[in-house]
Amino acid sequence: MKEKEMLDLNDTDLIMKRYRVRVTGKNGRTVETSVPREVFEREVRRHGLSLEEGLQRLEAVWRYNSFHGLYLTFEPREGKV
Repeated sequence: MKEKEMLDLNDTDLIMKRYRVRVTGKNGRTVETSVPREVFEREVRRHGLSLEEGLQRLEAVWRYNSFHGLYLTFEPREGKV
């Protein structure tokens, strides 16, 4: 079964930015990269929060494994709604 493409690379409204990947954490167990500030700011506005509130109340949630690629959302932290 062929995987469904979730991203149209020919979309003229698509914004692409490349970011360096770095190894962090104890014994290099975590690989991190950056999220563009404008992406986070857009999500904070969508949730009706200021930037400071968003940093306190939201967390990045990556979904993966059942499709090709990654899917990132910003969701309320448990107990911080």
